Amino acid sequence: MLKKLIFFFAWIGIFLISLVALNYILLPGQIVYDNPYAEKITSFQYKMIILVLAALYLFICIIKFFSLFERKKDYERKTENGLLKISKATINNYVMDLLRRDPDITGIKTVSELKGNKFFINIKCELLAKMNIANKISYLQNLIKTDLMENLGVDVNKVVVNIAKIEAREKEKTNDEASNEVPAVNVEGDNVEVNN
Repeated sequence: MLKKLIFFFAWIGIFLISLVALNYILLPGQIVYDNPYAEKITSFQYKMIILVLAALYLFICIIKFFSLFERKKDYERKTENGLLKISKATINNYVMDLLRRDPDITGIKTVSELKGNKFFINIKCELLAKMNIANKISYLQNLIKTDLMENLGVDVNKVVVNIAKIEAREKEKTNDEASNEVPAVNVEGDNVEVNN
């Protein structure tokens, strides 16, 4: 809150300085000659005012510079009872447990990151290819987004699923077993008969 207040006054200061500069450039005689307070201020006081303003804006620039590289470690959400913090490790473990329920997914690695107010989840896994892979990835993305929103209250902006390896799974044997068997051959003299 203190940072927001400082930046609010900084923007007001920038606005006022720009108005004074435009007034001085467009009407140079108006500030000096029509202002009775300007005649009472000495050059030392002018220099001190400029020094204080310059130091203040330098301080604000340094605060802004360091806040650009500051990362939030946890996902924060304001509730009616206070501030809820959920760590990235908790979200990663939750997503891994969610994906382990699916027998077609193995080798799951989950990384989540918070960029500003946006939450991203990157998943790397191995997939058994017995289904349409594009539909499966879309299903996983929607499942993770909705499940995290409903159960943890975490709003996920983007889920990236990287498939590291695709394994082919044998289809379950059905009535085709008979067609895979070697046909029986009945030999009677020169006539060969094949029975299926």
